[in-house]
This record gives sequence, structure tokens and C-alpha cells, in this order.
Amino acid sequence: MTATEKKLMEVLQQGLRIRVDPGQPLRPEMAIFGPDGLGLDSVDVLEVAVLLDKNFGVQLPDHDDQVQAALASIGSLARYIDTHRQHAEE
Repeated sequence: MTATEKKLMEVLQQGLRIRVDPGQPLRPEMAIFGPDGLGLDSVDVLEVAVLLDKNFGVQLPDHDDQVQAALASIGSLARYIDTHRQHAEE
């Protein structure tokens, strides 16, 4: 697990008040949306975007295919954060 994945899980859990089942801890491959993952829905995207900006300095542009792919799982969102945080620093 990368440092970004670990921090992202903490940020999402605290910022969205996600209850974690001790038998099912958050994992990088876990889906962000839908009942088989964190259970978030389209309304939660705005909150996720605010948390990413506040905690990682990364923004999620609207209607972007790359963002849609990044929101598939915790791990893919962490990779998006790492990529875009590096570009912002350059």
C-alpha cells in the first residue's frame, strides 16, 4: 500500500464519515461508488473533490474521462493524485 493510498483512505473515511467494518477494512482495490465498495453515490463526488483539493492540492475537472477512470477505486484515485500532484509541482 502506498503512502497516498493510506492517506486517501483516512481522508475519505474521516471526511465522508464512512463506517468501516472491522472484518472489511478499506483496501486500495475497493470501489469508491456503489454497494460493493464505499457505497458513495454521484452526490458524494463534490465532497470527494473538495477533500482532494483540501488535502492533496488536486482538483477534479468536470466531464473528464481520466477523472471517471480515477474514481473507479481507491487505488486508481491515489494514482491520479500522485500524477497530478507531481504535475502541479513542476
